[in-house]
Amino acid sequence: MPRLSFRRLRTSFSTENKHSHFLMIDRATIDKIFEIADIVDVVSDYVTLKRRGVNYIGLCPFHNEKTPSFTVSPAKNICKCFGCGKGGNPVNFIMELENLSYFEALKFLAKKYHIEIEEKELSPEEIQKQNERESLMAVTEWSQQHFTSNLYNHVEGKAIGMSYFMHRGFREDIIKKFQLGYAIDKRDEYTLAAQQKGYKLDYLEKTGLTIVKDNNYVIDRFHGRAIFPIHSISGKVIAFGGRAIKKDDQVKYQNSPESEIYHKSQALYGVYFAKNAIIREKKCYIVEGYCDVISMVQAGIENIVAPCGTALTSEQIRLLRRILPSVDNDKNEENKNVTMMYDGDSAGINAALKNGKLLLEEGLNVKVVVLPPEDDPDTFAQNHNASDVLAYLNEHETDYIIFKTTHFLEECRRDPIKKAQLISDIANTIAVIPDLIKRSVYVKECARILETDEKIFYAQIDKVRSAKLENEIERIKNPQVITPSFLNPGNSSPTANNAENEGQTEPFVQSQTNQLPQISGCFYDEEKNIIQFVVKYGEKVMCEVEKETKTPVADKEEREDGEEEEKTETTIQSITVVKYIKNQLDSDGLTLSDATFKQMLDEAVEQISKNPNFCIERYFIYHENPIISKMASDLIAEPYQLSKIHTKMKKVETDTDRLFELVPHIVMDFKFKVISYKIKTLQEKLRTPMKDNELISIMTEIQNLQKVSRTLAAKLGEIVYLPSSRF
Repeated sequence: MPRLSFRRLRTSFSTENKHSHFLMIDRATIDKIFEIADIVDVVSDYVTLKRRGVNYIGLCPFHNEKTPSFTVSPAKNICKCFGCGKGGNPVNFIMELENLSYFEALKFLAKKYHIEIEEKELSPEEIQKQNERESLMAVTEWSQQHFTSNLYNHVEGKAIGMSYFMHRGFREDIIKKFQLGYAIDKRDEYTLAAQQKGYKLDYLEKTGLTIVKDNNYVIDRFHGRAIFPIHSISGKVIAFGGRAIKKDDQVKYQNSPESEIYHKSQALYGVYFAKNAIIREKKCYIVEGYCDVISMVQAGIENIVAPCGTALTSEQIRLLRRILPSVDNDKNEENKNVTMMYDGDSAGINAALKNGKLLLEEGLNVKVVVLPPEDDPDTFAQNHNASDVLAYLNEHETDYIIFKTTHFLEECRRDPIKKAQLISDIANTIAVIPDLIKRSVYVKECARILETDEKIFYAQIDKVRSAKLENEIERIKNPQVITPSFLNPGNSSPTANNAENEGQTEPFVQSQTNQLPQISGCFYDEEKNIIQFVVKYGEKVMCEVEKETKTPVADKEEREDGEEEEKTETTIQSITVVKYIKNQLDSDGLTLSDATFKQMLDEAVEQISKNPNFCIERYFIYHENPIISKMASDLIAEPYQLSKIHTKMKKVETDTDRLFELVPHIVMDFKFKVISYKIKTLQEKLRTPMKDNELISIMTEIQNLQKVSRTLAAKLGEIVYLPSSRF
């Protein structure tokens, strides 16, 4: 397979010109990004990390977990989740988390570290199809600038839009911070302006900013509305919310629909502006609407977010859990505090009662603040100064379960049936709490309030948790499949055979087994073990051998038999891991079947031949092909860390000390698997009708292969080695 080149990174979109420009990032700039980008710094923007020995650990941002398994290695500049398998170098991490292409991830990190990107125009034959996500992100970014410009520069925007925000009590600095805007009250003003800038109608429709009806009749979704941009956790504009200003508008809020870049259930309004405050305060407030967030921030409550036009979801809660400071062994539960701040009416109370259980299930400490009936968070913040707001919140915070218990208690006092239902409901709520001690404390307190025996609570809790456990066991027996993002759909193993798929990722599906799937390639595991040693130890000397060379003596003397006198010299030759593996495979005419592994081995051989001191590990971690760099990061990631006590007591033997044993073993293991496969193939062939001479030939070949197989099996049996389970 020809080697693919990922040196040329391209985009076909320009926000300033009607005609597209095709650009690439030069190799020097890419190297500079990789050199400066620090994995701890990059990951810390999304995950709260705790030092654990020489590494850092936190809650995985890619799947739901309560015990941290996401490890960051500053020494290797990689990260790895040993639960779901995701991670890699800083570029891989940003690609996965932000769902960006390789090119976009590089630009993202360049912007973070203030690295100037040198882009060059590509020739037409080098142009590839533009990544759709990149175009959608460009559309939303320009749209935010357009709506904000309307607010400050357009007559209608200043007269209606700005007046509306000022009437709501928003200061100008807050308006600028949240990048608020206004959409002109004209059917297609926005669409025409976007098209004049070169944005395709197809992308405008896919972002939901333009509604296209029959015969290409277009309508601006947000025309005549105040605009609230929705940001991702990294600060990118991914969607919009539009608030009606005209009294005759029947729909109060209009929100962007689901798109490639926006998923309502996974986004929180204000999270980008709140994340640092959440980490600092070790607490997060949740409100219902955009204006609630903005007014509270203006009042000095910065650690506050809101769902984006939906009820609170599990995905949004997990996003909060990743931001809230992680703890070791749950010793400090104060780090995981969430307070729901809702309206004092029945709708607000019902929302608090519904969402509280979801928050508890994720292991958070949940409290409720009910505002006065005449207020919502927006009006309350507008009518009080910052100190009064904070004082009220601290004074009126109530534990969620206690709030729920006391809220329904009065109506149940004279109705035994309702009281029984309340006890069952409270017990079911306590049952979702992961921590045993917390559950016992709540049982004792709620039993006292409801004047009920604690045993009744424990019986119901045990019933609920047992049913949940049975469901989990059933899921484990029938696990879902994880599709790693570096795999191309339909392939049996990771390959790099399609350059057009650069940067594209497949949706992540959680597996109840928390294990990566087995790839269905015949020799995938054995080839993976070989490449793992190539990446980790490729340039290391495995052994040294003596080599005899014969050279003619300078003054040749004719011997009686007529032959020339020769001199024999003995030299010591160092055999590296890469060289040994390559020679062993070539001697038997074997090659790696997986395209990615084959490319990695060939490149390792090539680089070592050029420079014997070449560091293969670093080369592959920062490889220009993101598929290979992700694979290399996975291969070198270590799930365990050796305690210092072992190294103090004695010298601990590592794989590096045993390369002479391990490397031949993994090569033989591969050969054994290949021979076994050939034998099986030939045996299957025997079942088909054939001529006698063909039959004899195949049976002879099988016998010869079986002899070799037995020899290899005997050698393999001398060493006990579990390659797959160790990594």
